Amino acid sequence: MRIKVSRRSLGLALSAAVIASSFVVQSAPAQAQVVNQEPGQIKAGFGKADATWHVGAGAGQYTNKDGDDVVNAVGDGDVDPHGHSVLQHDSYGVQSRLSYRAIVVQDAEGDQVAFVKSDSYLAQDYLSRRAAQILQLAGSSITFDEIYHMASHNHSSPYYMTPSWGVWIFQDAFDIRAFEYHARQMAQAILNAENNLVPARMGATVIEHDLFKGMVAHKGLADDGTPKGYPDDFGDLGLSVVRFDDMSDPSDPQPLGTMVNWGQHPEGLDNYDLITGDYVSALERFVERGTGAPMMSGQGDVGSAEQGPGRPDKVAALGIPTEWSHAGHAQTERGGYLLAQDVIKAWNAIGEGHPADEKHAANFVPFSSNFDVEAGNAWVPGPYSHPYPSVSNCRTKPTVDGDVGGPVTGFPDCDRGDTVPYPDHPFGGPFSQLWDTLKAQGVPLPEQYDAPAFTGVEENLRIHLQAFKIGEVVMLSCSCEAQVDLILNVESRTNETQNDIWDGYDWTDRMDCTQASAGGDWTCVPKSDEPRPQAVLGPHTFTDAEYRRMKAEIHNPANGWDAISNAAFADGEPNDPSKIWGNFTHVELPEQYGYKLPIGTGHTGDYNGYTVSYREYMSYDHYRKALTSYGPHTADYMNTRLTKLAGSLNGQPQPLDPQEVADTARAAVDEARQVAMSTALGAASFAAYEAWTRALPNDKGPAAANTQPQDISRFDAATFSWIGGDNAVDNPTVKVQRFVDGKWVPFADQSGEVQTKVRLPKGVNAFTDTYSGNQEWLWTANFEAFDALPAGIGSTPEGRYRFVVDGLIRKGTPSANAPYHLVSHAFQVSAWDGLKVQDLQATSDSVSFSVDSTYPGTYTGPAAFPYIQTSGETPQGDDVIKRDENGKLFCLTCAFRPWADHGEVQSATVTIERADGAIEKVAATLGDDGRWYAPVVLNAGDHVSVAPGDVIDNYGETNGSGSDALEFTATETPAEDPGLAIPAV
Repeated sequence: MRIKVSRRSLGLALSAAVIASSFVVQSAPAQAQVVNQEPGQIKAGFGKADATWHVGAGAGQYTNKDGDDVVNAVGDGDVDPHGHSVLQHDSYGVQSRLSYRAIVVQDAEGDQVAFVKSDSYLAQDYLSRRAAQILQLAGSSITFDEIYHMASHNHSSPYYMTPSWGVWIFQDAFDIRAFEYHARQMAQAILNAENNLVPARMGATVIEHDLFKGMVAHKGLADDGTPKGYPDDFGDLGLSVVRFDDMSDPSDPQPLGTMVNWGQHPEGLDNYDLITGDYVSALERFVERGTGAPMMSGQGDVGSAEQGPGRPDKVAALGIPTEWSHAGHAQTERGGYLLAQDVIKAWNAIGEGHPADEKHAANFVPFSSNFDVEAGNAWVPGPYSHPYPSVSNCRTKPTVDGDVGGPVTGFPDCDRGDTVPYPDHPFGGPFSQLWDTLKAQGVPLPEQYDAPAFTGVEENLRIHLQAFKIGEVVMLSCSCEAQVDLILNVESRTNETQNDIWDGYDWTDRMDCTQASAGGDWTCVPKSDEPRPQAVLGPHTFTDAEYRRMKAEIHNPANGWDAISNAAFADGEPNDPSKIWGNFTHVELPEQYGYKLPIGTGHTGDYNGYTVSYREYMSYDHYRKALTSYGPHTADYMNTRLTKLAGSLNGQPQPLDPQEVADTARAAVDEARQVAMSTALGAASFAAYEAWTRALPNDKGPAAANTQPQDISRFDAATFSWIGGDNAVDNPTVKVQRFVDGKWVPFADQSGEVQTKVRLPKGVNAFTDTYSGNQEWLWTANFEAFDALPAGIGSTPEGRYRFVVDGLIRKGTPSANAPYHLVSHAFQVSAWDGLKVQDLQATSDSVSFSVDSTYPGTYTGPAAFPYIQTSGETPQGDDVIKRDENGKLFCLTCAFRPWADHGEVQSATVTIERADGAIEKVAATLGDDGRWYAPVVLNAGDHVSVAPGDVIDNYGETNGSGSDALEFTATETPAEDPGLAIPAV
């Protein structure tokens, strides 16, 4: 029902688009600036634009699909009067802001590329085409073919930018206002980068990272009993870092921008109704503060990397919890921090002129200011064996055996209900026997069946492949959600190294496999020297046929499967393993046409679903296979053409064969359709956005402070509330400043350090009050003061702070957006004084005690966000306080930031009040038993205590309360050997 209603709305929007297509499409961004190019000198520029679509829009994939505004209006609940959400629950605030970030690179001949990062769920074609229309009208020289749009695949950001109705099931229905807003912001980021072009140099390297990484295609057994998926600790662990420096003054290079590629799902959160950039926001903050250069990112093998740490042993050694997926905002920030440390190491290594690590030494690209830049695009129709994009791919054999799979009923998966055995079922029995007989005779029976996905998932009937060359670096886009085998294969086929083609993951690489006898069963066990046997499969036995088929599906060359003459056979698998087309075509670029650093990216340019290797596609029915668009050989189809495209940019001759000529003709038809649709959609989105913004009413103002922040200690939060604009106009930017050396300096921002929320109006009056200008919009900012774990994340120093707010409010005649600027009162952050001295004891020659250094886990208060929860379950169904796989107790929702759970006492002092009234202070030291000992000779009548402030831990926290005084009496005797408990100092 939801889809039916939304499709009607979409039809109205597209009808308006057709009518409006004759109008002149206009643009909001400023005009581009022409930059003079110097011979032989690369130029580069960085640009940024905010992408935080309005509070009230559904906050991503996990948001409840309840379309709550109508119900709430009747029941006096929260209502978004501007209808930013359609099917989803309204968001109420922002945990971290979203952005478009762009790096434009231009060579001496004027060839140029624009790399663009978004915090969006997907990177689909219509949006990039609309941004290109805006760029053209703004006078930019950047064209559609020069845009390389990399989405972070963020699951907790609003996504309203595609008319493909299948995506609405995961996100929300298409909103033409959000579509136009995002196109303008993408164009603005590119324009800003273009206007910032300066002489530049570029270097690049790869560093190994295995802490913030997880494998979601988990280990297990395929339908035939052979291994499927990947080990828990496997993935593309190569973190690619490309560094740009400003060479305006060659004697003093300055940081310009950093481009990072890493495969990891931004899916660490649940349904919290807060807009967030997930770990990417934290990663950007740490890298930018560590290098001085703004950062943008792309996704590598994100189709495989989602849950669980790759190396929980290493993560646990850092003292932090070992879970990443659906583990709350604090863990998200910790993951971004750990990843950032290796980005910074790689960035510094480039500057020092050496590889970041020896394993990837061949990928090191030293600084250069003179190299070739070129944008390569190929719009490739689907293979002749599977010419249309599909979804809900089902294996045929289980169906003919009686377990019928429905490719639409389980959208997007193949849905298999309860098996009804033969003879009660029309399939099975003789039908299954007939299938096996025909297959044995070599009849090319299709191994899979599916449902068409065009307009449901895909916006095109083709695949948009991109290879963007910047010197010895090439960025390679499959226009898909890439699994690890695809990324490793395309990078190995386009690098300079010869004979290193990655065929796909083979389980036997980490197992010892022995055959009982010729033609007999194989038994495989983890290798005796396997460092992490728990990450791989345990002992398993396979028949010889199963074993040989598994090896063939991985390693057999796929050369020639996509020839027109093989179209009838490519989707079937022969019984003879030697005739199976395996994972990939065994063709790579010759050394002279290869690249030092190929970087495979997913979620770039357009979306053609998950793309798994042939072996994974054929093993079983699963979610990632269900979204692999063009049949079992999709990964190789993309990679083989990407390899040719990359080679052509380096001068490799690419003669067209008759098949490619036919492909070009097929592509032209779909391109004409897509151009017509995107032109109409762009015209409609411009008209709709302008009409909507002009109709917005004035807000009840003026903008002014409402509730000032109070003084706090660490492990608490300061809040500031104010009257601002409504949620269709205002999405205020908030920073926290600290008073240092007589002036206010930046301290925290909305990269996850400061959160905001809005109080939505309630009930049926929400609409009338808003559109009559009688609705007062209350915004609140939240800032936690804490000690961080790991400590490098940065704790909150003691001192004076204040909030600084910039926003928009609607006012005037005619109504228009007006900026406002507010500064809160200063508030004090002080040290926490909750360390507790316990169990004070005295002997004739020592005083000892213990210290409880456990920190608070959360905070309370009227302004606490609904996210802050200390008991119950998360929307995912997890206890909010849980133990990770190593037994460490942690809370998912007790705080936004990564709080330390305890401190380590660094110094402690005992006070002795002698019987004659004299006062002495004696330093204590930590004993092996965890108690603190102060060596002191006591006499009857002496009193001992630990005074307030005399215990200090490694974060600077102290004991606000002293211990009770203990009077020493002569009956107390010394310990048997107190020296054993007092370490040497």
